[in-house]
Amino acid sequence: MPVAGNGKNVRMTDEELRSYLNRPVRLTLDDGRVLAGRLSLDSDGGQYTVDSAPLRQNEDGKREEITPRRVTTIEEAFDDPAAR
Repeated sequence: MPVAGNGKNVRMTDEELRSYLNRPVRLTLDDGRVLAGRLSLDSDGGQYTVDSAPLRQNEDGKREEITPRRVTTIEEAFDDPAAR
């Protein structure tokens, strides 16, 4: 799947994010941070999360809650260990 968004002031839509659900992704937020992890949607269908794998042994993974309007780019990241 190609990269969605242009990394500028364009925000993703709910529909665009849903096409990446339950896949490893790399995305850029509107504050410039880059997240890598599996994109999920909570059981209520209202809050997206990105769950990142631990980068070092004996560390916990990270979970970040996001909304579509905060995402400026998203791409599949099957090759990124942090996204698995």
